[in-house]
Amino acid sequence: MQNASPFASPDLGFREAIRIALRPSSLLRSVFTSAIIWLLIASAVPSYAKLIFHGKMADYFAAGLGITLVSQIVMLAVTSLASFDHATIVIPQSPTAVIQGFIASSAVAAAPADMSPEGLFPMVYWIIVLSSVLTGGFIMLLGITRAGDVVRYIPYPIVGGFLAGLGWLIFNAGFAFVVDHRVAAETLPILMAGDVFARWLPALIFAVCVLVLQERMRNVMIMPAMIIVAVVLFYAWAYLVIGDVDAVAEAGWFLPKVPESIVWPPLDLAAIARIDPAMIGASAGGILTLIIVCALNVFFRASAQELVSSRELDFNRECTVNGAANIASSMAGGGVLGYHGPASTALVELMGVYGRLVGIILALMFWLTLMFGSALFSLIPRFLPAGLLMYFGLQFMKEWLLESWFKLPRQDYVIVVVIALATALFGLLTGIGLGLVLAMSFFVLEYSRMNVIKHELSADVHGSNLDRSFAENQFLQQEGEKILIFRLQGYLFFGTAYRFYEHVKRVVSAEADIQFRYIVLDFKAVSGFDVSTINDFRKLKQLLDRYGIELLFSSVLPHLQPLLADGGIVGRISGGPQFFDDLDHALEWCENALLAGADLHTQRQVTVEEQLSQHAMIDSRDASALQRYLERVETKAGDVVVRQGDESDAMYFIESGRVDVLLQGDGPEVLRLRSMTAGTVIGEVGFYLKKARTASIVVTEPGVLQRFSLEALQQMEASDPRTASALHMFITCALSDRLSTTNRVIQELMD
Repeated sequence: MQNASPFASPDLGFREAIRIALRPSSLLRSVFTSAIIWLLIASAVPSYAKLIFHGKMADYFAAGLGITLVSQIVMLAVTSLASFDHATIVIPQSPTAVIQGFIASSAVAAAPADMSPEGLFPMVYWIIVLSSVLTGGFIMLLGITRAGDVVRYIPYPIVGGFLAGLGWLIFNAGFAFVVDHRVAAETLPILMAGDVFARWLPALIFAVCVLVLQERMRNVMIMPAMIIVAVVLFYAWAYLVIGDVDAVAEAGWFLPKVPESIVWPPLDLAAIARIDPAMIGASAGGILTLIIVCALNVFFRASAQELVSSRELDFNRECTVNGAANIASSMAGGGVLGYHGPASTALVELMGVYGRLVGIILALMFWLTLMFGSALFSLIPRFLPAGLLMYFGLQFMKEWLLESWFKLPRQDYVIVVVIALATALFGLLTGIGLGLVLAMSFFVLEYSRMNVIKHELSADVHGSNLDRSFAENQFLQQEGEKILIFRLQGYLFFGTAYRFYEHVKRVVSAEADIQFRYIVLDFKAVSGFDVSTINDFRKLKQLLDRYGIELLFSSVLPHLQPLLADGGIVGRISGGPQFFDDLDHALEWCENALLAGADLHTQRQVTVEEQLSQHAMIDSRDASALQRYLERVETKAGDVVVRQGDESDAMYFIESGRVDVLLQGDGPEVLRLRSMTAGTVIGEVGFYLKKARTASIVVTEPGVLQRFSLEALQQMEASDPRTASALHMFITCALSDRLSTTNRVIQELMD
């Protein structure tokens, strides 16, 4: 809907907004807007009063009018001053009035049969107040506990379908208002009858004219002008064509007459003690229904207001304010519940006025109606409020059933249409419920199509963070493809788990030339899975057992581990753990198992001469010559070889043992970047760049290091340039090998 309001900016303060709103042109539009909303609400007030006070309570219809008007006045005053958005207009609603009428009827039915209406009324009134206070309190509690944010989880097409369905109900309410019949297959012959047809046709013509002109001209004064023109034409027809306004009134062309004095009954505190507990018990079911229906409507209508106004609401504040407004109206002598009216918000936006000022003017209008205005009802032509209802209904349906065809994906549009049709056939709550089921079904279908495999790699590309000797690395480059890695993501359920099982089945059966030894499932990005997935993982375990492949799990959440273990999917494998803490430790375990099978992992010591001689471009004499420049350092677990931030004055060759490269962050946490074992070099980057150490190196397994200092390098370059060149060649090869491995990992992740 077109947002013409200059008050939409959240940075606009209350004083500045009032200053702008009190300008003559803006104030005039505000009065017109308030009058239109008054016309819409006031025309429905008698029906709300009749819905609640009927049957044995029918004599208290005038009191029902007063209660409804007081409710409206207080709710408008509270929400206009306290709501998050200026355009929030809270009004009584027919669904809650129907339920409160059911509560009143239940209370009357449970009362003693001989009790007079005079004795019943104060007790029934208190039960109505109680239902409003409990409902308002529940909605207020939702806001205080910040549960109002649950609205954010309502899918957009469901809100759109709600507005489309609401548009149909509003449009149909226009027919019911003017001819007491709604549009349905069985009522079409009645609606097309001559006299009935003549009653609703002017309302429909008025609605269509406003809709077309508003769409073409987009002027805020279109609606006030059309209302004035319609009223003038109606009275001209009544005086000039019919010639007798009283005859027109008797024919039912005006709103029905209401009592000349609208009663505002005080709350009788003494009546509380006289309430029969059976009356409250009989009303309990209706009160619970009222709480649920009202809370749902607050959620959906506030969410609809966001779409109408194109502004974000604070739903927690809206719930708090709405609950407080309903409690306040009950305590002030009201009791008819109300919540957001998107149609009123749409009008405020269309007219470009300040909604808080409109709410205050509107509250004043209803106060004047309560005090003096009962005669005003009988001066309003029926077709006018009916036409306004039809206009807003058509506007919502046009936006969400026609225009959304070009804006929404097809499956979202289907949800909108289904909700609208279900609402038209079965009611609003049924439409919303069906829409929720349909949205969840689409979600499950789409989610089941999602690829739960975040990355699929092999260990020849993505190895562990343990740096090994040249010979071990060469072996793992050749045999690492026997270790297959699946990094999974999201929430796994029966659909996605089965698709994953089918994928693994295709992979292990298609790659006949690769004898896979291990498959590692990394659950780091998995948020959970349902019980039905256990069967798919059990089938996966059975499949891999037939191929002689071991299944490993890493980074599994603690509460999910028992499900896998109890399902017989995970067992203690070859002396290894059931679950690995992370993918790095799982890969290290698999690599060690492969190396052990090739008798390479038994090499606990690799001398510097052996490290250099493994490179074909380095002569054995140069490798032997390097030994003169090295300093032997024996280490034990816990020794700090280099400390983060220290000067880089040496690098180290690891002949035996193991070290960890640790990064100290701003907090107490320490991150392990890599582990290094026999046959590798540490500290060479900072040594060559002559920069401070970027991480610490700590010994985890005792062994022997060979220290090569900066002074030794300078001496070597001066006296033995051939050996220095061989050393530089070795370091270049080592760094190039690491860079090549990193590039392969990046390429695989990008693919």
